[in-house]
Amino acid sequence: MHGKEENQGRHFRILALDGGGIRGIFTASFLATVEDLLPGRLCDYFDLIVGTSTGGIIGLAIAFGIPARRVLSLYLKDGKRIFGRGRTLGMLLRPKYRNALLARSLRDIFGERAINDALTPVCIPSYELTNSYPRIWKDEPAGDLVAWGNQPAWKIALATSAAPLYLPGIQILSGDSHVDGGLFANNPTLVGLTEAVQSFGQPLDRIRILSVGAGERAERIPYERARRMGLWHWRTAIYEHMLIAQSRIAHETAKRLLPPGQYERINIPLEHPYSIDDYRAATMLLEPGAQAARTRFSTLKGRFFAVPATSGREHKAANDPGFRTRR
Repeated sequence: MHGKEENQGRHFRILALDGGGIRGIFTASFLATVEDLLPGRLCDYFDLIVGTSTGGIIGLAIAFGIPARRVLSLYLKDGKRIFGRGRTLGMLLRPKYRNALLARSLRDIFGERAINDALTPVCIPSYELTNSYPRIWKDEPAGDLVAWGNQPAWKIALATSAAPLYLPGIQILSGDSHVDGGLFANNPTLVGLTEAVQSFGQPLDRIRILSVGAGERAERIPYERARRMGLWHWRTAIYEHMLIAQSRIAHETAKRLLPPGQYERINIPLEHPYSIDDYRAATMLLEPGAQAARTRFSTLKGRFFAVPATSGREHKAANDPGFRTRR
């Protein structure tokens, strides 16, 4: 290897995928188009994959070597049924949707494989309600020696995407209670950055991050309206503003921590605000996702896709004797 390829081979590459409900169509379309332009699988080019909520579903699939095009097909095929006829008045007492259809789709794509079986190391956030504490699901034992990595990937995907108000909470281990990791890390870039430094021993000047959003646009609220808003008015606006605030502070922090050229953010501003379960509006993000990939690919190839990644897999192989045979 020479020049850019040699330099890229020395970098620790992270793929970070935002939450955003059915707007993950943008994320999946972007990644499917990138993968179409590559000679190998997306998972072969990253040392670590982190994803929250819809980004957790997509990220886990990529980490297992499942083609991004298949994930996109799942969103387009099953999204309308999953976010079909939901409760309206019943939302006062129950989540808007049941999760049986989503659980079935996730089991179809992951089977009963555990997250330890991923081909690329992963970090998937959820929020544990019993102890009011963030949880990061990884493909190796956590510091307290509990083997989190033995949990089924489909169940972790269901937990990270259990958006409050929209989908029921999930129990993974006895006595716990999980909802959407977007409550604290809708943009999981800093989760990946922290993991790279702490668990993989990577210095900041070796880390490269490709961060992919799922579209954003919150309701614009002028002061004269904000000072008069109560519970009824904030019922939808607060959710989107919370997600965008988290995403943008993670974005700004990563830009300041990493040297120039080592952090790339892909996202799209939405023409107007719409909810994370609006399937019809989200399908309009299909072509913008593909277009973003085609437009940015030449730059991204030089930074992320010139040569396969090695550091994350070497670390995984050292901690998992069965990894080389699965690969």
